[in-house]
Amino acid sequence: MTVNVRRAEAEDRPTLMRLFTSVFGSPPASGEWEWKYDRNPSRAASVGAFEGDEAIGFFGGLATRFVGGGADLPGTSGVDVMTAPAARRLGRSGVYREMGQRFVEENRVLGIPFYFGFPNDRHRLAGERLLGFRTVERAGQWIRPVARPTLARRLRSRLRPVRVVDAFGPGHDALAERLCARPGVRTDRSRTALAWRFGNRPGVRYLLLEASGGRESAGYAVLRFVGERALIVDLQAADEAGGAVVDLLTAASMEAAGMGARTLELRASQRGTLAGRASELGFQELASDTCLELIPIDPAYPFDEAFRSFDYRFGDHDVF
Repeated sequence: MTVNVRRAEAEDRPTLMRLFTSVFGSPPASGEWEWKYDRNPSRAASVGAFEGDEAIGFFGGLATRFVGGGADLPGTSGVDVMTAPAARRLGRSGVYREMGQRFVEENRVLGIPFYFGFPNDRHRLAGERLLGFRTVERAGQWIRPVARPTLARRLRSRLRPVRVVDAFGPGHDALAERLCARPGVRTDRSRTALAWRFGNRPGVRYLLLEASGGRESAGYAVLRFVGERALIVDLQAADEAGGAVVDLLTAASMEAAGMGARTLELRASQRGTLAGRASELGFQELASDTCLELIPIDPAYPFDEAFRSFDYRFGDHDVF
C-alpha cells in the first residue's frame, strides 16, 4: 500500500495516539498533546506518514517564536518523532527522511527559518545523515548541591526580593522586551508564551520565582522537581552578569531544600554568560546525553548567526 506523507491534522489524532502507544508502550499523558499542539499560542506544522487510514510515522512541530536582536519570527522545534514497526519493512530511513523533508516544506510556508531539537546520540547521527542536522554543541548542563544559603546571601536577597508567583504580571513585559532586543537568538519569553508553557501543562507543576526590579522584573526562574532533583527549567535576567541571578539561585535553593531536593541542575548554552559564571555560582559541569541540533528551513535566513548564538534552557526541550 502507498505511504502518504502529509501535514497532520486534528482528525488524525486517534490514529496518532495508536501509533504513539505502539512505539512507546503507553499513550501520552492525558491532555499532553492537546496542550502541546492545540493550546499552544504559536503555530507550526506537524507531519505524519500514513498507510491507508493508519499512521506509521509522525514528526511533530512544537511551535514557538524566535526572538533576539530585535527580530521576532515564527519558530519550532521537532518533537515526538516516531515511526511504527510496520514502517521498517517499507524502509524506515525512507519514511523518516520523507517526513523530515515534508516537515521543512510545510514550515517554510509558515515563515519559519529553521528548527531545532535535542536528540540523543543515536537519533543525532540519523538526523545528520538523513536530514542535514547540524550539531551546535553537547547541551550545556551544570549541577550543584542544594545547600542552606549563607547569611550574607539571605540579607542580599531581602534587599532585592525574590518571590514565588502564580503567574508573571505586567512587570515582566519590559524584561521580555529586553530579551527580544538582546543579541543572539532564543525562544519567546513573552507573558503569553510563559503562561502557556508553565501555567497550563496537564499533570506537571512548575514553581515560578520572580526577582523584583522596582516596577519591572529583574529576572525569573522556573523550577520543576523530579525526585531529589530540582531542575531550573528556565532562568532569565535583565543582566545575566548581575546580582539578580545570584538572588534567584539563592531563592531556588531555599525552595528546593523545602521540597527535599538534593541538587539544582541548570541547562544553558555553553557559549553564554551563565556558562561563564557557572563555577562562580557554585555549579560543576554535568555530562549531558543530548546535543543541540539546528536544521535550516529558509535558505535566505542567516543561519550561521543562529548557529553561533542560539541560547536555550531545559524548558526549550518538551520533555521538561
